[in-house]
Amino acid sequence: MSRYLVSAIEQALWSLMNLGVNLVLIRLCAPADYGAFAFWSATGFVLGSVQNALTVCHLQVLPPGDGTDPARLSVERLMHTVTLLYLIVVAAGALAGGLWLQRSGSALGTPAAGLFLPGFLLQQYIRSLAFSRGRPITAATQTGAVTLAATLFLAFAVYKSKALSGDLVLICVGGAYGLVGVAGAARALTGQMTGLRWDELRQYRAFAAQTGWIFLGVTTTELLARFYAFLVAGWYGAAALASLSATQLLLRPVPLLATSWSMVARADLARQREAADWGAFMRLVAVALVGGVVIAAVWTVVLHQAWPLASAKVFAGKYADDAWMIWLWGLSAVLSFGQVVVSAGLQALRAFKALALANAAASVVAAIAVVVIARLYGYGGAIAGTASGQAFEFAAMAVLLMSIVASRRRA
Repeated sequence: MSRYLVSAIEQALWSLMNLGVNLVLIRLCAPADYGAFAFWSATGFVLGSVQNALTVCHLQVLPPGDGTDPARLSVERLMHTVTLLYLIVVAAGALAGGLWLQRSGSALGTPAAGLFLPGFLLQQYIRSLAFSRGRPITAATQTGAVTLAATLFLAFAVYKSKALSGDLVLICVGGAYGLVGVAGAARALTGQMTGLRWDELRQYRAFAAQTGWIFLGVTTTELLARFYAFLVAGWYGAAALASLSATQLLLRPVPLLATSWSMVARADLARQREAADWGAFMRLVAVALVGGVVIAAVWTVVLHQAWPLASAKVFAGKYADDAWMIWLWGLSAVLSFGQVVVSAGLQALRAFKALALANAAASVVAAIAVVVIARLYGYGGAIAGTASGQAFEFAAMAVLLMSIVASRRRA
């Protein structure tokens, strides 16, 4: 239980930092600036899913231990090198994309994306590395340091400029991610990196097939969750995306709670798989599902009732007429929790191909639903489209999980 508690505290710290940044932006920035930040944040989460497929998933299936443990050392070195190359590509692409959007006159354009995205991905990698080593306290310390650094940078920016733009927030938060990420990497890689040997990259071919299915699964999952952001930004503009992001903001702790559970539960599920203790395996999944649904439902009701107060006191009177979106986001949060829990079970079973195919099919359903409903009913309809895809994926994954477990019980 202590491991689950530390993981929950770590997620709470990260959620607190993201909540604080978003609240500062909502109060002090124009909707277009906040929409730009939401756009690049969504991009960061999608790229984080790509990073999970390339490297993090391969670290998570290793036995816990120190970085110099022979059972981990060679794989960790390889994944560090792949991550470095990935960060270089992301930094160059984000800088070029931000400049292109800026020159085209889009409110989404900013070169600060070239700092924010690689900084975010580096921090996420070091955090995931700590969890894979069985060091949740190290991960919590890392996240706490980012929260403190981002708070100090933003406070200094507000003190000096008296106003915030999307560019300035991306610089402050990206700088915090980058500085803490570099410091964490220096500590985590001690005794491992005696110099880069690029010929070692050939060893990645052994992971390539598995990576392909993981990549399809995690990227389509993120596409399912974030597609609405890119479509709404393109069709309706940054201000419309700001409205969607503001109404979703206070519900984000729900899927983060599911993620904190999965960070620890994967190891427990893997142990139960090895012991063929399928009763305990399914009980752990079922308890998490029931608890998540109750928490998400109660929080949605409370938030909807408190929305007039939240709009007036927290959002400086903005988005007061958008309370109806809370019900849709609440449904999405319930489904998102369920997706994370069932997905963790399938990952523990190493059912990467089946999981990837379910994710891909759900992302197609979601994309079609988002396009159709958003076109018919406006940008708020994008939430309903996203929830449609989530419901399809949850149902497909639940059927897969139960059928795989049933077949292994019979074996």
